[in-house]
Parts: sequence; structure tokens; C-alpha cells
Amino acid sequence: MKKILALLFVLVLLLSCAHAEKKKDLWLCLSCGQETEGTRCAVCGEIRDSWICYHCGTKNLSSACMSCKATRDDSLKAQAADSRLLLAYPAVRYLAAAGDPENLFRLGKYYEKGIQLPEDILQAQTCYRKAGDAGYAPAYLYLGRLYDAGVRVKQDYVAAMEYYRLAADKGCVEAYWYLGSFYEEGTGVEQSFPLAMDYYRMAADLGDADSWMSIAYCYLQGHGVEEDPVKALEYYEKAAAAGSGLACDYLGYLYYSGSLVSRDIATALEWYRKAADLGIARSMYALGYAYQCGQGVDADPAEALRWYEKAALAGHANALVVYSSLVSGAGVN
Repeated sequence: MKKILALLFVLVLLLSCAHAEKKKDLWLCLSCGQETEGTRCAVCGEIRDSWICYHCGTKNLSSACMSCKATRDDSLKAQAADSRLLLAYPAVRYLAAAGDPENLFRLGKYYEKGIQLPEDILQAQTCYRKAGDAGYAPAYLYLGRLYDAGVRVKQDYVAAMEYYRLAADKGCVEAYWYLGSFYEEGTGVEQSFPLAMDYYRMAADLGDADSWMSIAYCYLQGHGVEEDPVKALEYYEKAAAAGSGLACDYLGYLYYSGSLVSRDIATALEWYRKAADLGIARSMYALGYAYQCGQGVDADPAEALRWYEKAALAGHANALVVYSSLVSGAGVN
């Protein structure tokens, strides 16, 4: 009996070793991104270690492209950053497996959305956490936003706050804004306007344009500071100068309505144009209305229609209604 048990133990040990050896031979195909074994990919048939240069399209086996001399690593990084997710996938998975933080984050998106991989939010979160732990702050920020909004996970403001803090600790400017907003609104923490202003100022000082907007609003409402409309206007202008489309749009509204400033339609339209150039649909709609009604400009139905079209394409629901009505009324195809 002892001999039989000993033989069984040896057999199990040998099978375990064989299994481990087999696992070691698995590799990721750089053509299709699938895990496989042997000398050729069982999915697409490509030779092990072959790769197609992202820059010139040449197929290679060596570590540098035989045509354009780009390195395999440079090619893979460029491919992984491509917005075409199916094209990027093999490089993303390969680089993520090698521990690259940014591509661990990208791989999480594939799991989250079920693209090329089974939809698995838990696996996605694991990828995001690994990326954050490895120093990629946007991964922590993204986890914070998931818990903040309750997207694919149960809404949890405490967890969101923790991830925003982790992102901020790693230098993520946007995370400071989120922390400020939590303190301003008392979301998951005791409301504190002074702390909100501290975080907004940290983000603004690091170049976050929209944080100047939040500071302006605090001065407008007297949140953590003495109410000061003049100061508020100054900070709205700072936000606009720093590139905030929302600030440009709001300044357009202020000059158009005569709030905080004297009503000035010409100046309002200047701000609306700047906001429209930054992709703000509401400002595009406002410009369409101005040209339709001849407010601050000569009435120009064709120009009005052009701005309504741009606003509709940018997502402004009412612009689509107005555009369709004008096209139908004018008999335009």
C-alpha cells in the first residue's frame, strides 16, 4: 500500500510539473492578442513573436522593423494608443501583461465594455487598481468616478472619495476638483466650504481651467469666502483665459442677460464664439438665435441655420428641433 501511495504521489507530482511546464509555454499573439501555445497562434496562425510595424505595416520577427527601423516597443506603444480599439487590442494586452500601467488601465476598459474579452467589471477594476498602484493616477480617478456615479458598480461616495484622494496624491489635477466638489456639496463628507476652496485653488494653480469656474461660483454664492460678484467675474474671466469653454459660455450669458455686468450683446457674441470654438453646443445655439433674430448682428437665415446645425450635431436637443423646422419651412433638402 505504501508503495502504491508513493507511486501515486510521484505521478501527481509529475503531472503537476508537466502542467506547470505547459503553462510556461503560453504566449500572447501580437497579431490577434489571444493567449496561445506552440510555434504558431492557434487562433490566427501567425508565427510566434511576429509583429506588424504600426508605422509602416511591415511584418517582422526581430526587435526592430526591417523597413523603417522602428523598435518593436515603440511600435507597440503607438498601436496601443490608437483609438481604433480592435486594432489596439493586441498591443494593449501584451503591454499590460508586461506590467505597463497605462495599458493595464486600457485593458480594464476592454473588460468593462466586453470588447475582445468577456465583460467582467471585477476584472476591469482589478486592472484599474493595478494601474493606479503602479503610479498611473488616471486609473484611480476613473475608479472614483465609477463609484461616484454608480456606473456598473454600486454607488459609494466613501469609496469614490478614497480613490479621488489616491489620484490627488499621485498628482492628478482633476482629482483635486472632485475633492473640492465633494466638500462643497457635503457628498460623503461633512460639508466644508473652506476645504472646498482649498482644493479648487490647488487644482486651479496647477492649470485646471474649470476650477477657476468653481472658485468664481464660490465668490458669487459666498461659499467659504465673502460674497463678491466683482471677484466672481474676475475668476470667470480667468477660467475663460485658461481655456474653459464653459466659462466662455457663461460669460456670454452674463453679457447677454446683463447679470453682474452691463448688458452688451456684441461682447456676449464674442464670448459665445469662443465657447463655440471650444465645442460648447449651447453657445452654438445662441449664435444661431442671434443670426436668426438679428441680435448684435445682421439677420442672416443661412448663417443661423449653419449654427443650429452645428449645435444639433454637438448634442443640443432644441437646436435639432429648430434646425428641422427651418429646413422644412425653407424647403431645404
